[in-house]
Order: sequence, then C-alpha cells, then structure tokens
Amino acid sequence: MLKKLYSYLQRRWLPYFFAYTAKFGLHILLRTCRIEIQGLENLITAANQSPCILSLWHNRLAIVSEILNTFAPQFAYTAFVSKSRDGEPLALLAKSYKIGNALRVPHNARHRALGQMIASLKKRKEIILITPDGPRGPSYVVKPGVIVAARETEANVIPFSWEAEKTWRLNTWDKMMIPKPFTKLKVIFGPAVTFSKEMQQDLQQAASSLQASMQAL
Repeated sequence: MLKKLYSYLQRRWLPYFFAYTAKFGLHILLRTCRIEIQGLENLITAANQSPCILSLWHNRLAIVSEILNTFAPQFAYTAFVSKSRDGEPLALLAKSYKIGNALRVPHNARHRALGQMIASLKKRKEIILITPDGPRGPSYVVKPGVIVAARETEANVIPFSWEAEKTWRLNTWDKMMIPKPFTKLKVIFGPAVTFSKEMQQDLQQAASSLQASMQAL
C-alpha cells in the first residue's frame, strides 16, 4: 500500500513540487545576480516580423523562462519538451508563467513533434522555444528538425545563450547549468538566422551553420 502511494505521489505530485520550487528559487536567485542583456532587440524584431524560433542548448534551459518573463513579457512562448520523467518538471515550469506554455513530445515520435512545431509556427501566436541538441544529446550538436521547421515556415531562428562567472552543473547527461547567487550573468540573443526554401544548403550544412552561430555566442 505504501509503495503504491509513494509511486502515485512520485508520478503525480513530485513534478509539481520540483517545478514550483525551482520557479521560486530561480526567481530569487536571479534577483541577486548582476544581469547584462545583449541583443534583445534581435528577438523583438524577429518575433514581430515573422514566425520565430528561440534556439538554445539544452544545458542552458533552466533560466530561460524567468529571463523571458522578465525581459520580454510582451511575447508568449511554447517550449517543446520531451515526454519523460525528467521533462515533466521542465514542462510544468514553463507553463507556470503567464506567457509560457509547453508541448510534450515523445522522444520516439519525432515526425509528430515536427508537425506540431510547424503548425505552431504557422499560427504566429507565440515564440517556439527549442533545444536542438535535446532531449538526449549529444550536447552542442544541432539536429536537423529545427532546420526543417524553419524552412517550411520561413521562421527567424534566434540563437540564445547565457554565461555566468560562477555556476553549478547538475549530474545530468547535458551537465545542466544554473548560475550561482550574486554572480555576473550575461544573457545573449544572437542575430536572426534564416533558412528559406530557396536556399541550396542541405540539411546537414544548414544544421552546421546554426550550430556555428550558437557556439559563437
């Protein structure tokens, strides 16, 4: 009986506990940091002009909701998160913000996820947040799905990253990064990258191009 109760709590309530505890903790933590924002105008211009994708490495995912809520609250966003035990708190964290939403996609249903991504971009109601090296890596390697979606919808892709003088790294496959309190934090929105249908690059070349833009941040 106790085992079943524990399993139920772990499945249904622990993700909410972790998500809302993380939200509160990150909100307080970032208030102690000295934050420098670079290139926010790139996101604002791109999101106002056309469908927009915010592309970031999976290990920089922890603070992005808080950053968007603080510095770009005029935009709604939807995060694509893997349908897994680890992804559940991240999805709940994104959805806990008024401007945030999340779409849960199984890691073995990539075609369905891509179709949902394209449909969301065509509606132009929100910025789509994607980690192109997720959900299982390898780290810092762009997978071609984001390129296909950007070409199909002629979306602007904004590379996003952040760095801090002092960080914690979690014991996860991507070494998830969290800034330490009272550190200097630099947040960067890179110039828009586009992949039109007329471009002659193959998918791998285009993915390498976006990968280089993200690594340059």
